[in-house]
Amino acid sequence: MTSMQKSSSIKIPAFDKENYNVCKRKILLFIKAANPLYLDILQNGPFVPWKEIEASTVDGVLVPAYWVNKLPSEFLEPEKEKVALDDYLQLILLDALTLDKALCGNVIGCSSAKDMWC
Repeated sequence: MTSMQKSSSIKIPAFDKENYNVCKRKILLFIKAANPLYLDILQNGPFVPWKEIEASTVDGVLVPAYWVNKLPSEFLEPEKEKVALDDYLQLILLDALTLDKALCGNVIGCSSAKDMWC
């Protein structure tokens, strides 16, 4: 287990659309208890590591410095852990939806936990 994730013996609450408000609150509490960083992911999306491309001169023209996404092979260990948090959170959300096959089918193709939650 990484330093960024916590294990829990509490069962993930199952989604129940008949009791939406209570269910949503229980799932949010579970997520917060599992890892407080998960709430930030739900609000702002997954962590994306960036790197700076330094300023350079091409054919006598100055190209200013700019930022690009890192390739996965360039991730440092702490960045790998932060990136993986979104995957763990997606698993929690999918586990909560296992009883509602239609809703599960609607979110299975989402690329992030934030997209699943919205």
